[in-house]
Amino acid sequence: MSTTGVAIAWGAKIRIGRGAVPAWTVIKGVGDFDMPTGEADDVDATSHSSPNRTKEYISGMIDNGTMSVPVDWIPESEQDILLRVLRRTGEVIQLEITPAGAETPEVYAAFVKSYGRSAPVQGKATGTVVFRVNGIVTGDAADPAA
Repeated sequence: MSTTGVAIAWGAKIRIGRGAVPAWTVIKGVGDFDMPTGEADDVDATSHSSPNRTKEYISGMIDNGTMSVPVDWIPESEQDILLRVLRRTGEVIQLEITPAGAETPEVYAAFVKSYGRSAPVQGKATGTVVFRVNGIVTGDAADPAA
């Protein structure tokens, strides 16, 4: 770790939870990924009372977007079959993401939007699973001033 506290991101973990009391499956062979963004809609709140003839906006519903996760692809492995089944069924799962160095994972409701696989002649076989991320279940940041 550096003097500023920053470290490499190696060691992050992603798990899929299924069921009311989740049975967890670790996603293996995960490559570089971006955390869910959580972008708020802009809600136009402009009225005849808006100051200086300017538009006004308020923060609307948050859309967590999609999360694309590159993985190692082993055809017909338990992971491959699970991801293919989840893509076909559209089952809502719990998506647990634990960044390296974090103690508390972020857990989202999500479903598998797509699962693509690639079999190059030279190079390793890879897949990309895209999760449609819904609301956060646990692990949301708390305001330290509250």
